[in-house]
Amino acid sequence: MIMRITLLTLFQFLFIGKVTSQINNEHLKIGEIAPKISGIDQFGNKINSDEILEKNQILLIFYRGNWCPYCNKHLKSLEENLQNLQAKNIKVLLVSPEKQAKINETSVKFHNSFSIIYDSDDIIMNNYKVAFNVTKENVPKYFEFTLKKVMEYNEKENFVLPVPATYLIGKDKKIKYVQYDPDYKNRSNIEEILTHLN
Repeated sequence: MIMRITLLTLFQFLFIGKVTSQINNEHLKIGEIAPKISGIDQFGNKINSDEILEKNQILLIFYRGNWCPYCNKHLKSLEENLQNLQAKNIKVLLVSPEKQAKINETSVKFHNSFSIIYDSDDIIMNNYKVAFNVTKENVPKYFEFTLKKVMEYNEKENFVLPVPATYLIGKDKKIKYVQYDPDYKNRSNIEEILTHLN
């Protein structure tokens, strides 16, 4: 098992070149223009952030996978507060490296009615500077467990996870709120997010 993990880690460094950000690098800040978000959610809807922002603000959350108990707790809180967010004209978007089948499983499991987008080429995660390779350096605790789950839930040869960050994007496409913490246990708070609405 140790030999397998070592070879997988070496593979990541040699052959995965599409990740442009790592944990603790500079991330997007309040006031910056939010990169465009596009994709297809678990319901088959085409998501285009430019179109959404014509009428709504966007609450964008990066989600590691339904194998993560902290992510699941966060999703449950979002669903419980979804009506409050929608009443404020907030469109909730989740972005995950989970393959489509796992996203569908997540949505059914938690009865999610908000959109979850499979970031197939890690484009959204890279644009928002939250993507990182799963290595012993980046994941010093529970590395073997995390790598095993990533191998199971992500598409083949994708060893990328996002920092579980949150961004509130205004209709002017500017970022109004950021929660970015490399400690995956720390997540955004709905009450705090609501204080940043206008």
